[in-house]
Amino acid sequence: MLNGLRMREVRLEKGYTTKDVSNLTCISKSYIEELERGEKKNPSFNKVVSIARALGLRIDDLVLKLQ
Repeated sequence: MLNGLRMREVRLEKGYTTKDVSNLTCISKSYIEELERGEKKNPSFNKVVSIARALGLRIDDLVLKLQ
């Protein structure tokens, strides 16, 4: 599952808006917002890769670890 809170935290640290991330990833702004709010939890692998690249993260940094 994607860690939407971490995604938002990093986005804000970088000074990006959801529109910025949308433009960098070609993922709709509304979908980015739904991910951050936790309304969408399992985006496709390609979307996770795109978001991680846009935010300068590794995929592991965005995915919740199951314990």
